[in-house]
Amino acid sequence: MPRRATRVDDTPNRDVLDDISFGLYRAAVLKAAIELEIFTRIAEGHRTVPALARVGGVTERGVRILLDALGFIGMLHKQHTEYKLAPTAEAYLVKGKPAYFGDALVGDLAWDARGQLSKIIRTGKTLSPAALGETFELIWAGAAAASLVDWQKQLDVANALWDKLGVTPENAKGLRVLDVGCGAGILGFALAKRHPSVRVTALDRAMILGYAKQIAEAAGVAAQTNFVVGDALNLEVKPSAFDLVLFGNVTGYASPEQNVGMFRRAYEALTPNGRIVIATPVADEDHKGPSAVPMAGIEMLLFSLDGDIYSFTEYRGMLEAVGFSEVTNYKDDWGLISARRIETSPPKTEKAESAKREI
Repeated sequence: MPRRATRVDDTPNRDVLDDISFGLYRAAVLKAAIELEIFTRIAEGHRTVPALARVGGVTERGVRILLDALGFIGMLHKQHTEYKLAPTAEAYLVKGKPAYFGDALVGDLAWDARGQLSKIIRTGKTLSPAALGETFELIWAGAAAASLVDWQKQLDVANALWDKLGVTPENAKGLRVLDVGCGAGILGFALAKRHPSVRVTALDRAMILGYAKQIAEAAGVAAQTNFVVGDALNLEVKPSAFDLVLFGNVTGYASPEQNVGMFRRAYEALTPNGRIVIATPVADEDHKGPSAVPMAGIEMLLFSLDGDIYSFTEYRGMLEAVGFSEVTNYKDDWGLISARRIETSPPKTEKAESAKREI
């Protein structure tokens, strides 16, 4: 879900509705081009209408109109009778490239799924489990793959979050980090780059971990990272094995009861004074914002039976229910919360070690 602010105007304006409707046309154009492998064909050297029609088994009229529309939305450049890929299309939409994002976009743009939103709201039933598993994994794997292109830019964003949390290159020394549902792994890798003694355990599905490994290698932190195939809802970790547990965009897809279960296992996995960090959409108390966070709730309706965009108060309740203290909302424009496992009266030796590890 992109971090974009949408201006709300109280003046009646039909252009707002037209823009939304026009967005569906743009999505339809992009989806058709991916399904017809237009970008891949052009990358292979088929740059004219006749050539693309011949190799793709489509009509010249149809492909010509589609190509010109792709030019309008910024995916192609036309020079005389030839079409060339725009940088975004070349980076993300050519099959065979490591950062190929096309299959994930097709899942993301699937109107047959998203068009059922009103039915889901009426019945309370999400998409079928079979369709859910495949589409959901493709979307997340595609997002991780896309990060192969701009991981350095995302690393800057992650570093800004760690600065906000007060984690410096100095106090990151020796941290053992568990990144639950790591996705591309950027948050954990940013910490690993902060200090060579940081060790990260990245946990996610096998398809997604393949891309995270490539990013870890590109970022130079593969030797500091252990990749584990696993499920956030069924965490199996040793007690007091980590100093920091990260949850990315995972908790919104879980029910409050499931989150409490995950947070309890995270609590047990942390050392005294260890910290949990949740970087996920967090709603204002009135659920009006911030930024585009309310739109993230649509994903929960489509892909989760019990998930929601929780407010800070709700997260605090879940975290405190399992023993976390110092629950803090950093009021990021998307969502950032931390809490700490604090022992009431640890032995003196543990106090010294806790002080050394505190971040």
